[in-house]
Amino acid sequence: MIKKIIKLFLNPWIIIKKIHILFEKKRYNENIFLDKQNKIFSELNLSRKEGYENYQKIISNYAFLSDEMSSEHQVFFSSLSISEDFDIKDILEIGTWDAKNAFLLSLLFKSSNIDTIDLKKDHEVFTDFYNRSHKLDKFIRGRDEIIQKEKRINFQELNSLRLYNHQKKYDLIWIDGAHGYPVVCMDIVNSLKLLNSNGVIMCDDVFINKIKSDRIYQSTATFETLQELKNENIIDYKLIYKRLNKENNFSEKNRKYVAVVSLK
Repeated sequence: MIKKIIKLFLNPWIIIKKIHILFEKKRYNENIFLDKQNKIFSELNLSRKEGYENYQKIISNYAFLSDEMSSEHQVFFSSLSISEDFDIKDILEIGTWDAKNAFLLSLLFKSSNIDTIDLKKDHEVFTDFYNRSHKLDKFIRGRDEIIQKEKRINFQELNSLRLYNHQKKYDLIWIDGAHGYPVVCMDIVNSLKLLNSNGVIMCDDVFINKIKSDRIYQSTATFETLQELKNENIIDYKLIYKRLNKENNFSEKNRKYVAVVSLK
């Protein structure tokens, strides 16, 4: 403990950084960001309020979908599902994870088909990510049990890079695989080729201010790729806040977004 105190005094920048973090937290007002989020939804011809109410109603019947780390992308999916401006029939999910998101999509889009892909179970990224190696069999059993709950969910072990020669078109594509270069860049470009003209692509965990990046999770690669495509007038996109609560959204540097992408 004494060593930590000495370290703080020897490095005043640590003290300054901690003070800045405390100041950011103190001044954070969730209602301000809720208003901003509602406005972004409205600009996309969606009602966040109605989407949120519909989402809460859906998950109230499925306890395993309730998660303290729930994200605004789920509210967006819900808003999209009740909008008369969108007709979502075929959905592609890149990154199945535990299959809860695919199951939620099947509940929201009741007449849709959901194709969801993830790496093979012996792929080193799949094995090592989120420290799954010591509980891999249990994780896979849990995922597969959820997939089997809905026949409209089609799961395939497939590296997303192989989508370059995929032929099927989709109305909604959810990109939630590796978040860094080069994978997410290729996922976005491949998804653009697979998207129907009036379809929507969504990208999870978008960082715009991250200094330190990695290939799997924390990276500005999604933002940089989307911005380049927008500069070339290939796409348009908007960013919604991934979460609105103070703990996850107070820091501008570490704030995460979800991108909503459409073809120009």
